[in-house]
Order: sequence, then C-alpha cells, then structure tokens
Amino acid sequence: METARQTVLMEQPEIVELFRVLEGNGLTKEQKEVESLVKYLDGMEVQFGQVLEELRDVKEQLSQIQDGGVKASVLRIAEQAQGKVQEVGGQLNTVRKNLIQSAGNALQTYKEKGKDALRKAVSSMKIPSALARIQEGLHGAVESMNRQADKMEVLNGELHAAGGHIKNVGRIFRGKEQKKVEPQTTDKGVTAKIRKSFLTISGRLSSMEQTTENLRRRLEQFVQKEEKKSSVKVELKKLKEEKKMVPQLPVPVKQQARE
Repeated sequence: METARQTVLMEQPEIVELFRVLEGNGLTKEQKEVESLVKYLDGMEVQFGQVLEELRDVKEQLSQIQDGGVKASVLRIAEQAQGKVQEVGGQLNTVRKNLIQSAGNALQTYKEKGKDALRKAVSSMKIPSALARIQEGLHGAVESMNRQADKMEVLNGELHAAGGHIKNVGRIFRGKEQKKVEPQTTDKGVTAKIRKSFLTISGRLSSMEQTTENLRRRLEQFVQKEEKKSSVKVELKKLKEEKKMVPQLPVPVKQQARE
C-alpha cells in the first residue's frame, strides 16, 4: 500500500457517480454495501499509515544497537514483521483499486443494460468476501507480530544473561567472587523498546481485524435480511399473478321453475 496519502475513496469520481446512480434507482441495499466498504477502506488507510510510522520508528531504533551481530539479528526480526504488514497493505490497496474499477464497470453496465444489470454488477463485487480475506490477512499479521515480540523478549533475556557472564569474567580476573546472574525483571535497553513497539503494532492490527470482522458480520446480516425481504416480495407477486390466471367460474343461475 502506498505510504503517501491517497485521495479518499469518497471523493473518487467513479464512486461519487455510483452513489448517485444507486440512490436514483432506489437500490438502497447495494448503496449501503458499497458505502460501508468505502468508509472502511478510507479508515483503514489512516490506521495503516500509523502502523507504517511505528515500523519506521523501529528501524530508527536499530541505529542505537552497537553490536553488529545483535543488530543483524534484530534487523531480520524487524524485516519479518514488516513483511507481514506489507502483505496486508497490498491487500487493502488491491481491494481499493478493484473497487474503483468495479464502480466504473457498474456504471457502464447500467448505461448499457439498465437497473437490474447494475444490481447484479454490485452483487458481483462480493464485498463481504473481500472483507473476509482482509480479516484473514490482518489475523496473520497479528500472529506474526506477536511472534516477533516473543523473539525480542528471548533475545533481550539472552543479552542480559550474556552481559552478566561477561561481568563475572572480569571479576575472575580481578580476583573477586562471581555473582549469580539473575533473570531480568525490568524491560531495559533498545531490544526491550523494540519489543514494546511490536506489541503496540500488534494491538493496532488486532483492532483493525476486529473492525473488519464487525463490518463483515453486519453486512452479511444486512444482505441476508434484504435478500429474504426481496424473496418474500417475489413470492407475493408470484401468488398474485397466479391468482389472476385462475379462470373465474360463472355464477350458476337458478333454473326457473317449470310452469
């Protein structure tokens, strides 16, 4: 996903025109689906930009690590975390571009084939399915970020222990008694700060995942409800038409009494 701020989808000409046409044709269900996705993607772009900013801060913290070996290890961990985040960004950007293109196609379809074709064009966007794929990607990114945070915790502990052992070597040379290396009880140092950054990013991604799931569920329920209402209307219309087609029998006339 591009880091630069893009034009919000709500201002894209194709989206603006699609809303106008959907509203003008009374396609409320379709309008709500598209509008929900547009607002969601605009909101996700802002949140994703914050995630990228936090990842840049992690890279800047690497410059504070003096040990080349440790720095290389932390860099690998940071790049693994960044890779998963970039996958999510790619998903969001793809959905965004596809939506703009689909909006343009739907408008062209409407011009050529009318309202029913427009309804089918919006339905073919499969918006709940697109949200489900984004949700899955976000979930994977959260899990990956947590794994990288765990690696940083282990690395931080190893560095603490190594530092304690090095100090004991110095005590031995000075003829002093060695000290027991206690487990680290406080988060100190650059590696600890980076671990906290990973956990912060994980929390933000988790919030984005929850937002995605909530919207997906709402849209699925809304679509099911509208489809059920539409189905009932179709059945009622069918019954009325069938009733009109039933031949009406003439009212029997009473036979006149014989004189």
